[in-house]
Amino acid sequence: MNKDTIQEWLNDLIPLEITINTETISKLDSRMVQACKELYAFIARLYNDMYHNPTEYGLIGENKEIFDRALGVLHSFIWQMIPDGELMSDSLVWIPDFEQKINHHKGIAKLFSKTPFSMRQRLNLLQHCGLHIEDKEDGACVTNSEYPNMFLPLQSLRQAAKKNYAGSVIYQNCEFRLIANPKYQPTLADIMYNRTSPETEELLLRLDTYAKERKFKPENRVKECIYYRYKNKRIMTITVRRNLVYILIDIGDIDHINQMQYSSDFKEFIKNNMGYCTNCFPHHGGGKKVTLFDKQVGVCGRESLNVKNLKPNQFEYITQALDFGCNVVDDSRK
Repeated sequence: MNKDTIQEWLNDLIPLEITINTETISKLDSRMVQACKELYAFIARLYNDMYHNPTEYGLIGENKEIFDRALGVLHSFIWQMIPDGELMSDSLVWIPDFEQKINHHKGIAKLFSKTPFSMRQRLNLLQHCGLHIEDKEDGACVTNSEYPNMFLPLQSLRQAAKKNYAGSVIYQNCEFRLIANPKYQPTLADIMYNRTSPETEELLLRLDTYAKERKFKPENRVKECIYYRYKNKRIMTITVRRNLVYILIDIGDIDHINQMQYSSDFKEFIKNNMGYCTNCFPHHGGGKKVTLFDKQVGVCGRESLNVKNLKPNQFEYITQALDFGCNVVDDSRK
């Protein structure tokens, strides 16, 4: 049985002392602070319970596809369906057309027909953590006997993310700073939390310091990426996912790369990390054709480097490539 996804959810939870820090507390009333602590306790307990007691959630003896779909249903119900419902009071959420919503995806329903648990039965298993669903004629009431005030911050997180982080699930890390400040910009330290090796973390923090010294403007609109802009042009993207960390550098002009005088090591760095087209979309036709070091190659989109195998000794090469990209931006403005 694959429980890695649940472990990742646990690892991604931002510690309460970080997300409910002194500044956050100063901007929230005591009622909301207590409600945030209840939500955090519920989520942490739920993930731990699912990980250690999968049979209680119908997560045993199934293939990986069914396991992942079952997890997805439980996760979506908590983080999307409940907060998108109507908050009738601090401790009661009304979900209209409930049965229709949970049976919306016929493919999932068909998949679950092969198991002892339907979607609704799986949702009922959330009672292990106090969550109760009571059917009504045209919807359902959701309450939690053990964490009765968790719904207010759950809805606030969802609303802040929908407004300022379209398409992002950053709020699912229990990022309560979004409630205190809906436009809170997660930092590189936030997206690296519990996801990288110490060596990689040190390299990325050095690059972040370099970017600030160069007056790059950081921007975070999705869970796993920090974008850096130079004179309003995106020059670098740092992406941190589980088991996958990479840096995208927009060099913008391969003709100038071909004319540069550089060390053989830096030349190899460029060759090894160019964003070559892998025909990820068949209509690319092998990508945009360019000449790089006297060899015709296909690149995906703009000329950019995609550094995936990060090593501490690459810092100088990465900053040299960034300097080149900045020079291209400067030349384009002359």
